[in-house]
Amino acid sequence: MSENIELRHLRYFLAVAEELNFGRAAERLNITQPSLSRQIQNLEKELDILLFERNQRQIKLTLPGEIFLAEVEQILIRFDQGIRVAKRASLGEIGQLTVGFQGSSMYDIIPTSIKAFRDRFPDVEIVMQHMTTSEQVLALGKNDLDVGFVTPPITDTNLEVEILLQEPLILALPENHPLAAQPEIAIATLANEPLILASRDRGCGLYEQIFDIYQRAGLRPNFVCAAREMQVMLGFVAAGIGISLLPSHVKNFQRTGVVYRVLTPEAPIAGLSIAWKAENLTPALSAFLEIIRSLAKSLA
Repeated sequence: MSENIELRHLRYFLAVAEELNFGRAAERLNITQPSLSRQIQNLEKELDILLFERNQRQIKLTLPGEIFLAEVEQILIRFDQGIRVAKRASLGEIGQLTVGFQGSSMYDIIPTSIKAFRDRFPDVEIVMQHMTTSEQVLALGKNDLDVGFVTPPITDTNLEVEILLQEPLILALPENHPLAAQPEIAIATLANEPLILASRDRGCGLYEQIFDIYQRAGLRPNFVCAAREMQVMLGFVAAGIGISLLPSHVKNFQRTGVVYRVLTPEAPIAGLSIAWKAENLTPALSAFLEIIRSLAKSLA
């Protein structure tokens, strides 16, 4: 398109081509008839093409004008479509969202929030990535993730971290363990118990939380093994290898040979957080965060 031809010229041409009457076209465009006639003449001059045959009784499109009309209609359709797509993108209604999550997590808020977002924004593609907390922190830093469901604490100051849910840790132990007869178990009694931990996530996650709990109680953990998945950790517990401290929602995962007991005097708190990079806050991510916050509030 010539740099002297603007989008308005195409809209003027389309109106005249559809009305085949300068008066009606000018009224439709809310401009004066002389101004419209002048604009069409300028367009024809710029193109060096006669678009309309004119006489005192009527106007009609020339053959080049008819061909040009078909192209102009497609240009304007595509332009209007582009505006609609851009507006939808600005509202977070289209695009892609890459979400990290831990395979061991059994928080209902994760699948619930994904479904709620899909229902509201069906044209946004959600890509789920199975990662540990530390892997998510690294991926967020490299812009390979938009947002992640992580286990706090998170020490990376480049990330925005928001706590969604908090819950007490509980003790998982073999059903034939001597402590299983007690409904509540003091943390101090765990001093020499073989401990099964979540695999270490540097600077974040359940591993650091449990070590901190033991340290505050003046205990040194008797660490025997680690696993990345809570289901695997519970399998080790069921096999009698040791005990484990896990978020209380694991009680929803019934495992033969494992019992759960409350910790005293005050159960330490575990939780689930959402993390993202502030500079990567897109409209789609903003909408996703709002849905998650709303769901977390309803579960609080």
